Amino acid sequence: MASIITRADVTHAHEVAVLFNEYRQFYGRRDDVAAAEQFIHARLLDESSVIFIAKDNQGLGLGFVQMYPSFSSLRMAPMLILNDVYVTQHARCVGIGRALVQQAASYAKAHNMSYLMLETQQKNQRAQGLYEGLGFVRNQDFYIYELEIHRGLE
Repeated sequence: MASIITRADVTHAHEVAVLFNEYRQFYGRRDDVAAAEQFIHARLLDESSVIFIAKDNQGLGLGFVQMYPSFSSLRMAPMLILNDVYVTQHARCVGIGRALVQQAASYAKAHNMSYLMLETQQKNQRAQGLYEGLGFVRNQDFYIYELEIHRGLE
């Protein structure tokens, strides 16, 4: 399955939002395309995230990655949090996820980021295999803790 990967801008908000809504449902969140579009549009408008979208030759959205710029205090350098990686069900297992993550890594390298960080569910073996196959190393030194302040979109 051929795909074209492009950096999303506000004109891609709806296309990305449809995939983002599927992604959220994959993780047990409710179906809400309107809220997803609002969220994605805001990220693209204020450039608080970097999004790449993969489309087929007919322009149908196949998947996306979304990264958030941040900083590493220990490294005293900029980094990217690869927060979202998603490939729609009918386009899985043909290399689109790999191509999207490679695009994210290329972007990080081109923008002199010190590293690219991501997290995935412990039960998501397929994603872990992809990330490790691309050279990501599982962190053995740190645990992730969360303190919920306000409940977001459910």
